[in-house]
Amino acid sequence: MLGPEREIEELKGQVAKYFPVYEVRVRPDMLTFFVHVEPTTLDHNFDEMRKAMIPKGYVPFITKEKGEHIVLVQRKPPAKPFSVRVNLILLFLTIGTTIFAGAINWAAYEGLEISDPRSIAFGALFFALPLMAILGIHEMGHYVTAKKYKVAASLPFFVPSIPPLGTFGALISMRDPIPNRKALLDIGISGPLFGLAVAIPVTLLGLFLIGADPKTTMVTAGDTVALPSLLYEALTWLVPVPSNVRFHPTAFAGWVGMFVTALNLLPAGQLDGGHVARAVLGDKARYLSYFALATMFFLGLFFPGWLIIAMFILFLGARHPPPLNDITRLSIGRKAVGAVAAIVFLATFIPTPLVVVSENPTFDFVPAGQLNLTATAGSVTIAYFEIHNTGNMLANISVYAPDLNNLDNFKLNVTFLNYSGSGGNATIDARAFVVVLMPDQSVNVTFRVNATNYSGPRPAQYPYSFIIQGEMVDGPTKTLRVGIKVV
Repeated sequence: MLGPEREIEELKGQVAKYFPVYEVRVRPDMLTFFVHVEPTTLDHNFDEMRKAMIPKGYVPFITKEKGEHIVLVQRKPPAKPFSVRVNLILLFLTIGTTIFAGAINWAAYEGLEISDPRSIAFGALFFALPLMAILGIHEMGHYVTAKKYKVAASLPFFVPSIPPLGTFGALISMRDPIPNRKALLDIGISGPLFGLAVAIPVTLLGLFLIGADPKTTMVTAGDTVALPSLLYEALTWLVPVPSNVRFHPTAFAGWVGMFVTALNLLPAGQLDGGHVARAVLGDKARYLSYFALATMFFLGLFFPGWLIIAMFILFLGARHPPPLNDITRLSIGRKAVGAVAAIVFLATFIPTPLVVVSENPTFDFVPAGQLNLTATAGSVTIAYFEIHNTGNMLANISVYAPDLNNLDNFKLNVTFLNYSGSGGNATIDARAFVVVLMPDQSVNVTFRVNATNYSGPRPAQYPYSFIIQGEMVDGPTKTLRVGIKVV
């Protein structure tokens, strides 16, 4: 029982100020008051009662059972000593990990060493600073909204991570229970909306910087690539960028900020999306939470990070606790806000955000198809073709010339002469040509066709053809057909 008779009478008097009490029951851990409720004033009266009771060490709940409204009052659990030491430690750790991730991203962007002072300075300026701003504004949105509803909340706990992200985001801890569904929705959605309001201009700035100084790149096997969300793709329509260019660190900071927004809006457990789902759907939100967790475990087969996130949600609790007042439903306007949260989630969610590029060993002859030549008997014809590495890995290609000794009294002798192009290392042995090409590199190969009359009368004009064959180590074999008319 909560205390002596006097304490019970005082609590009854507190409840009776807001709701007429017609029955009181004493439980070992709480008092139960059966009350009359006016639906139009329920939300306001309960919230005023909550604000009066919580400072005195009591927590009220209101529920409805078998048609009766019940106010439950229990002692507020003792508050743990509040210290910002952990917040500061995590803040400085996350600043360090985001600067380190920024240095790596900037070094890759500019082709510098990670230890280069420019990588550290510009990585901090163009990656760590905008990313921390997105996360900080996100959490301050929660903090300010919680204060609005007189709900005690901690300062943000930033979560450091390894590169290339540098952080898994941040969270705040609620020191008081959430009063009602409206507060639950507003506190849940405020962080993602505040953070997104910063992430969008950061991303646009990053896209502008890409266009201002595009740095061509070729994605090769083993590279880790960040896939765009629907919102990121939409922003590229506003600020178009060339294809096959490097990701500016500021654009990547915006990408990370939007991805963290999607993580927070997952409709599971006590994440921001879990708050929103519980506010809109009530206790039925637990089914959406279970579905989201099952989906994350499935996606974990393709992106292991989802398994970590799912386990984290399970650790915090897959089922969201109800607010103190779970009776008052949301208005149409608040439900529309919940729909906005769902739209933002779908626009920023990426099932496999980071993928490792698989090997694609391919090359091509250009021009494709048949190359047509005309030669005079006893003369030499010079022609060329192009070899292009169309894959994403180093290509070691061997090309062989044909051996045609007798075609209607004619002999065709084909040999390679030289090469030129955008790069690659090559060797020529008259009848064989070996070239090593980086992705997207190509070379022009010059070859000679010598048509010789063996003996006998000169034949009519006959079309002939031969095949130049190329094969790649651990890759495909391709042929180039050359048509020739000897006159």
